[in-house]
Amino acid sequence: MDEDFLRKLQERKNRLKRRLAELDEIIEIDLAFAVDRADDARAFSFFTIEEKLQDFQGLLEKILDQVDEATTLSDLDRTVGRLSYVEDRLDEAESQLYNRSRRRRRRPFNLGDFFSAFGQQNGSGAAASQGEISSLTEAYKVLGVAEGTGLNDVTTAFRRYAKQYHPDARGGDRSTEAELRRVVEAYQMIKQHLAESNGA
Repeated sequence: MDEDFLRKLQERKNRLKRRLAELDEIIEIDLAFAVDRADDARAFSFFTIEEKLQDFQGLLEKILDQVDEATTLSDLDRTVGRLSYVEDRLDEAESQLYNRSRRRRRRPFNLGDFFSAFGQQNGSGAAASQGEISSLTEAYKVLGVAEGTGLNDVTTAFRRYAKQYHPDARGGDRSTEAELRRVVEAYQMIKQHLAESNGA
């Protein structure tokens, strides 16, 4: 295979992996919202949505494997089709979760755009700058957990704050987007650190 083709293939894989990571973060926020509504009068529907969201996370993992295994651009095209399907189903679940009409085509507050902008602001890869949060210690403080806390407790804290600052949980009020951005950045920094620590 020629070098130019391999470079294009890798660039496209990287873009898809970023998109998958963004969707995974969106699902984490949605799960936080669903878990908090478990005592709501519509509890049964929230449990159903929670199961769907967890299924979506499993599908994203499978799609990530397919991205890694792809050897041609047409392999990636098929993966994009599967990913679009998951995004459509996720939009359906979110419309139930937040009790709103589907807004896949044009969203007043689009979390996908939010995470994309966040990723562009901070760059991609390990060498990227970390935006507003300058250290791992600060990241743990932002999430209100002790330094060295495990991923399960970090995820629980992230979900709690993400739900608190999410515009849909605040009747569309977007005044806490800066706080949501910091929470997302802290969670991503800690998650990456823990993944690297466990892989070492």
